[in-house]
Amino acid sequence: MREIRFDRFGGPEVLTLHTDAPVPEPGPGEVLVQVSYVGLNPLDYKIRDGSSGRAKDLALPAGTGREMAGVVIGAGADLDEAELGSRGLSVGTRVFGMRGPSDSRGTAAEVVALDADDLAPIPGEIPDEDLPRWAGLALVGLTAIATVQDAAELREGQTVLVHGGSGGVGQLLIPLAREAGAAHVWATGRAANAERIRELGAEPIPYDTGDWAREIERLTDGRGVDLVLDTHYHQTFLPSLDVVADGGRIVALPSLADLAPARERGIDARIPGIVVSRERLDHLVHGVRSGRLPLEVSQVLPLGEIATAHRQLEEGHTRGKLVLDARA
Repeated sequence: MREIRFDRFGGPEVLTLHTDAPVPEPGPGEVLVQVSYVGLNPLDYKIRDGSSGRAKDLALPAGTGREMAGVVIGAGADLDEAELGSRGLSVGTRVFGMRGPSDSRGTAAEVVALDADDLAPIPGEIPDEDLPRWAGLALVGLTAIATVQDAAELREGQTVLVHGGSGGVGQLLIPLAREAGAAHVWATGRAANAERIRELGAEPIPYDTGDWAREIERLTDGRGVDLVLDTHYHQTFLPSLDVVADGGRIVALPSLADLAPARERGIDARIPGIVVSRERLDHLVHGVRSGRLPLEVSQVLPLGEIATAHRQLEEGHTRGKLVLDARA
């Protein structure tokens, strides 16, 4: 089968398409999936270049990618057809999901083995042409849930600022914040993406045509916001400390974010921890089916063009999700 691997840390050029990779054997509790599409995330290039904490103990050569959508084609010996059926994961079922935090194997391959608990069925009425969106749903969706529910502990009536409202995670943070009862949501993004941010339920604040911090001060009469949900971090974390209201909180999404500057000022700062569970994956399913979580896919590229996709990720201006077609 075909699989993307890298044998050293470095730039996108270290990613290599192997055409003779062995098909994995599903272990206990695992499901074998024929991959249709692979969702890409900034975490992928941070692991590839060695800057992510997840790269510290990674054995090379290694695969890449954390999430995917595909079709169940088998399972480990302990999962018979009756057990698969009880989970809604019978052979032939379309599924989506992501690898749990302790699983360092990649998903950018034609066939993968994943823990059954890290997968959920895609509703039967979803057309095949919509599968790319499901491939990019799990990681950003579970990140957004962990951010809003666990780390931010968002309460009804609070005000929220989302940095990166048109990005993959941002496009789900906004509707989830509204669903949790936020009184007002502002979101930064490029001016070109302002209408998309409005569609998601937030008031856009273009960062490329003005000073977003000054605008928040103006819009809140100097009070600031109760919650800052920061998907960008590097250029936004420190300035955001000046717009957190008294008693407010900032949540930075990068796992290696330095929260010390916030805590030194007495500001509650947190980093979300992703929880991969069937319950939360099903929550995402209900959100997509109802239209409450309208995640956008900006581009689908062939599996062999993963280096191009990684370069786009590193530029940091991708709208929605980038996805690879594992069949092309």
